[in-house]
Amino acid sequence: MQTILILCGGESGEHEVSLQSANSIARFIPADRYRSILVGIDKKGQWVTGDPLFKNADNPSRIALADDLEPAVLAGRCINGEKIDAVFPIIHGTHGEDGALQGLLQMQHLPYVGSGVLGSAVGMDKDIMKRLLLYAGLNCARHVVLYSWESNRPGYKELAEILGPVLFVKPCNLGSSVGISKVSKESEYERALAHAFEFDNKIIVESNINGREIEVSVLGNELTEASIPGEIIPSGDFYSYDAKYIESNSTRLVIPADLPSDCVKEVQKIARESFRLLELFGLARVDFFVEGSGKIWVNEVNTLPGFTNISMYPKLWDATGVPYPELIHRLIQLSLARFKAEERLKRARL
Repeated sequence: MQTILILCGGESGEHEVSLQSANSIARFIPADRYRSILVGIDKKGQWVTGDPLFKNADNPSRIALADDLEPAVLAGRCINGEKIDAVFPIIHGTHGEDGALQGLLQMQHLPYVGSGVLGSAVGMDKDIMKRLLLYAGLNCARHVVLYSWESNRPGYKELAEILGPVLFVKPCNLGSSVGISKVSKESEYERALAHAFEFDNKIIVESNINGREIEVSVLGNELTEASIPGEIIPSGDFYSYDAKYIESNSTRLVIPADLPSDCVKEVQKIARESFRLLELFGLARVDFFVEGSGKIWVNEVNTLPGFTNISMYPKLWDATGVPYPELIHRLIQLSLARFKAEERLKRARL
């Protein structure tokens, strides 16, 4: 039986999402195949462990790391002296999804689920990600990059002339809809910028695309599979953080999405192509807009999507024929296969 370290929490605005994801993985990891160890990273960056690791585990709006946890120390392939075979680093956002944690795990010679340093960093930065996808000829919404240190940033009217009257303001390096605002008038613009800059020094302002929100899950390393597509039908202006993780009943998830067969094949093809273009491994969720005309736009690629019981990534695979426990197993095995291939190359260089 292999021992898997499930690492969660972190210092980003997606801390609670990560705890929810880890709680679900720990509950459904195949117990006949794996023994799991839960370790959290608190909001100050301290590694901690304990049983239980969470308090209010069944309440998405109140889940948190438990009080009086013990320090956890990663040394080589051991956590607090216990040998581990692989890591499931389900830490969303800053220092968990951006390549920083992936680099640390590689230095410890530990297999881990998900993309490497390059793919994680590129996928996390919405600006760089979109530039690469646009360079490859894929359709992405037009966007403008703004920095917190700029003193002469363009105003709403200037950007509306370039991008259209309805804008989305987003932190560049964050997910789960944290810090995102929809802006349709000048009075909302500065407030939206200030909100996004609370989470990142680099933000993007995007044009609005009137299309259906379609998502596809990708699984694999060099060889990839794409799930059936699903559709997000939010009750509000967009698929917000609360709609994703707190008020699950406020949003409809339609699986499979009601799309023509040729459109299904095309979004699956583009999802797999995006995965390859960004040098991703293991898993990713690719989000699209599909217009009434059939035109397909890539919204973004999430290299470490939510893994809660209401998250689209596992729900799409379940509907495609890969149930949640089997999905966890396959992701762990993909991490071990990739690690074995990379270790072989390292030995060859010596």
